[in-house]
Amino acid sequence: MFALQVSKLENAAMSLSSDRSTVSRIQSNINDLQKKQAEEMKKVATATRNMNTAMASANRSSTPSSAKTYLGTAERESKNIDSAQDKAARYSADIANKMSDLSKAQERVLKGEEDERKKTSDLYEKQRKADEVARKRLADDNRALSKDIASLRAQLTAAIATQASSTQPFVVENAEGRETPYDFFISHAWKDKEDFVNGLVAAAKEAGLDVWDDQNAIVWGDSIRQKIDDGLRRSFFGVVVLSPNFFERPWTQYELDGIVQRDLSGAGRLLPIWHRLTQDDVAAKAPSLAGRLALPTSTYSTAQIVDELLVMRDRFKAVAR
Repeated sequence: MFALQVSKLENAAMSLSSDRSTVSRIQSNINDLQKKQAEEMKKVATATRNMNTAMASANRSSTPSSAKTYLGTAERESKNIDSAQDKAARYSADIANKMSDLSKAQERVLKGEEDERKKTSDLYEKQRKADEVARKRLADDNRALSKDIASLRAQLTAAIATQASSTQPFVVENAEGRETPYDFFISHAWKDKEDFVNGLVAAAKEAGLDVWDDQNAIVWGDSIRQKIDDGLRRSFFGVVVLSPNFFERPWTQYELDGIVQRDLSGAGRLLPIWHRLTQDDVAAKAPSLAGRLALPTSTYSTAQIVDELLVMRDRFKAVAR
């Protein structure tokens, strides 16, 4: 519909352009006719002056032959006057006709310009209303999407709470040199540290969570395998950041095996995070984990994930023994 209106407006603009060209052409024709008419009137003035001079000379002539010659000249100039006046009259009639045509063409231009302004205004108004409807629809869609996301997050939180309430108590050893275990063991690929894991660890610690991570727990000369086993044994939860990089490294697979084993034995809890992965990707790499409730980084921000970790810590530590 809008395209049809634009097409009509373009056709009207072409017609208006044609009328404007007609006005310019007629005005040019009138200017030419007025110049020709002025030339004929100049001829009338010249011939009249010559005729009057000849008549005066004939009146003053002393001989009949001289008077006859002057009278002949006066007659020729009289004919020139008649001829020039006749042409001037025809030019005047043509000018009058052209002026009539010009008036009609100018009226068409004025009407076309008024119609163009009205159609353009109507078109802009319709477009404005259409844009307003589109903006409202987009705003409604965004609100609906926000509600859907909020509902999904509520469902995930409820599912986590349900899982927590139906889980039997599990035993976690105190960390070495500490009176309490760690809250979370973070299993991840080294390549994911910079774009996600470091920010997650920092935000979790700032929120008051006790986090075991390799950068702080393993120092030069330590046995990596022994330190990982110790960290797993002394943490309430094993947070696994599953990513394409995760499935490429042997140490992450070792950590995952340990976390899964503790989860199955009731001595810990596996909490998966999907980073740059879909459920299909997880199903292809680790089918047993695809059915686990996970927090995808594509939907949850780091702050929201930390909030969920706080909820998990408070729920599970309350039943730990």
